[in-house]
Amino acid sequence: MKARQLWFTNPYQTEIREQELAPLAPGQIRIKTHCSAISTGTEMLVYRGQLPEGLTLDATLASLQQPPTYPLQYGYACVGCVEQIGEAVAASWQDKRVFAFQPHASHFVTTPEQVIALPNDIEPEAAVFLANMETAVNLVLDGGPALGERVVVLGQGVVGLLLSSVLARFPLAQLHALDSIVERRGRALRLGVKQVYDPASDVQKAALRQALQSVSQ
Repeated sequence: MKARQLWFTNPYQTEIREQELAPLAPGQIRIKTHCSAISTGTEMLVYRGQLPEGLTLDATLASLQQPPTYPLQYGYACVGCVEQIGEAVAASWQDKRVFAFQPHASHFVTTPEQVIALPNDIEPEAAVFLANMETAVNLVLDGGPALGERVVVLGQGVVGLLLSSVLARFPLAQLHALDSIVERRGRALRLGVKQVYDPASDVQKAALRQALQSVSQ
């Protein structure tokens, strides 16, 4: 069968290519993509042609073991369904929904060891942020927030909002967030942030400093 794949062909240029997928080898599975998230960080570097020379796309992911030269595929947050299994693959993988660190494509071939099986009660559109949540959890582990501490999260993009949602479960004295986008500040409040501030406003930054000082007195 043919898969539709996104290729970065030159800086600021992409195209959809059709590629015939090889028959499954023993131990392989074929996945049909449900959704594939776009990284506004590293993926935009690829799109703009700003990846540093000699830098591998990702030294740890089997799907990204290629030099960062055009044309290339990229992407690393995919949720799909196993539509075919090869020999020596457990029958339980058939029709299972999975997360994969996989470039954008309608279908792809991989192995069970390269995917993460997803619970049935998680929507694909939520599960596609698994890599971002991993980053948020690692930030919490690195920061080690303790009982009664004051925490300020700078930025409420995808990772920032996920980080705030995790921190909102901690018994903190205060949880604040800064972001210049109104909608992001509103989402942060709904996730449990106590107060949000616009970093472009001197008045609001002064209010944040006052809030933090009042706790320490």
